[in-house]
Amino acid sequence: MTRKRFNPKFSRRSLLLGLGAGVGMAPFVPLLESKAADGFPKRLILLFSANGTIYNNWRPTGTQHDFTLGPILSPLEPFKDDIVVIDGLRFNAGGAGNNHMSGPSKFSCGTGLLSGNEFTGGGDASSGWGGGKSIDQVYAEVAGKETPFSSLELGVRVRSANPRTRLSYAGPNQPIPPESNPYEVFNRLFSEFGHEKEVLERLRADRRSVIDVVKAQTERTHAQLSAHDRHKLDAHLGSLREIERRLDNPVNCDLPVIGDELDWEATANYETMSQLQMELLVMAMACDLTRTATFMWNGSTSGQTYPWLGFDDEHHYLSHEGDSNTAAQNKLTAINTWHTEQLAYLLELLDSVPEGDGTMLDNTIVLWGNELGKGNTHTHVKIPFVLAGGGGAAFETGRFLTYDNDPPHNRLLVSILNALGFDDINSYGELDNGSGPLPGL
Repeated sequence: MTRKRFNPKFSRRSLLLGLGAGVGMAPFVPLLESKAADGFPKRLILLFSANGTIYNNWRPTGTQHDFTLGPILSPLEPFKDDIVVIDGLRFNAGGAGNNHMSGPSKFSCGTGLLSGNEFTGGGDASSGWGGGKSIDQVYAEVAGKETPFSSLELGVRVRSANPRTRLSYAGPNQPIPPESNPYEVFNRLFSEFGHEKEVLERLRADRRSVIDVVKAQTERTHAQLSAHDRHKLDAHLGSLREIERRLDNPVNCDLPVIGDELDWEATANYETMSQLQMELLVMAMACDLTRTATFMWNGSTSGQTYPWLGFDDEHHYLSHEGDSNTAAQNKLTAINTWHTEQLAYLLELLDSVPEGDGTMLDNTIVLWGNELGKGNTHTHVKIPFVLAGGGGAAFETGRFLTYDNDPPHNRLLVSILNALGFDDINSYGELDNGSGPLPGL
């Protein structure tokens, strides 16, 4: 692919939004703390792949702190200290549709599908859309006030519109479709970038002027407020100081590499599209265009083929083969290993962007999950989860956690929301039958 790299510029509106104008112009609006301890933004990425896994080849061996990655997760070896492998979680039963159909909604929303006949699955299964709000959109409602784009929904060869292909929900019956065409994503995110570095510097100076005015106004108001309002104002002033720091240490917003347009729907370009979408995602977050995103490969019940792995079998059909079919098990292991390689590529991109004494990976929560635990039995137990990144030092990484009591994954969703600053959330999702975060995480 012939690619050309450009130098960036923002429009005035995009720059001010990206540098937190929403914070600077709303001094009395209570804001969730959406930054890590070092002042850089906290970010959330949800990744989805389909049809379960080969458990014995996925599960690490060893203990919590001294473990060996299995064949499927072996591409994550360079990032072993940056991940938490979580074994033993389940999706709670409930809602309409079959397990393939309901898996994406349960993964991201902790909620089943609404009843209805709009969509059909195997046998008599039918459903409507998902019945809840996904955690990315919970975070987007807060973090999105500080960025030009509240969230980003990406896919790779997602072509149909049904619950199998929707990971992000703004609320019950409100799916947000992913964009699978990276060239459309590029145009949407970076169309206002240009060539003049001087423009960016001038806008940054203008932003400093705005902050100076707002700080002077709020500081004069401080003594006239109640203790409660002074607390909110102090938090606001802290946000302004953080914007000033970011102005003095601007992020590197070189455009991601993109060139001659390829057929984004072609199987031959599937891996290229996967990596190009990840490059766009990471650069969007590096430029603080958004702080939350979802990423879906093909959708649940995926019939994707992987000829570059040496075979043409459809993923879904392979996943229905029995455990004694060694050839099918090996092919499924190869497919799942390929998805791990894609996750490793994403982590490599995040880790390549410096932030303070660390990198973007330190301030990002990445969660990779699936709609099933095991493909040929369509189970909603032992869902394969990998949590990556530090989330602003919210999680102790470099661990293998295994749960024998089969807790619902809602506990994991609560943990992530708590890490993002939603301290008052103790349960999440219509199907949540517990309370609090995931023990030990």
